[in-house]
Amino acid sequence: MRGKHHDRFRGKRILFTGRLRSFRRFQAQQLAIILGAKPVNGIDKNVDILVVGIISKPYDQLLTTQKLTYARTYGIPKIDELAFISWCQWRLDQLKTTL
Repeated sequence: MRGKHHDRFRGKRILFTGRLRSFRRFQAQQLAIILGAKPVNGIDKNVDILVVGIISKPYDQLLTTQKLTYARTYGIPKIDELAFISWCQWRLDQLKTTL
């Protein structure tokens, strides 16, 4: 992702689901705020992007979450943790050039 495509997260309401490998959820939310996104705690039609971490469940349960199911139903875009990290790096690089 480069340029305007990367800029699609800035000012957007993002929500996390699943376990993140690189951050605790609170850390990811704080980083998102610093870099210009608007993390939220609950799923609704106003969420712009769902960041999906690792989903783990017992073997007899579907590997999904209520947030992920809702996002699929309402067409909310989903990205994985690596895409979120990529956006964070891009924003940091962008901010460095403006200092």
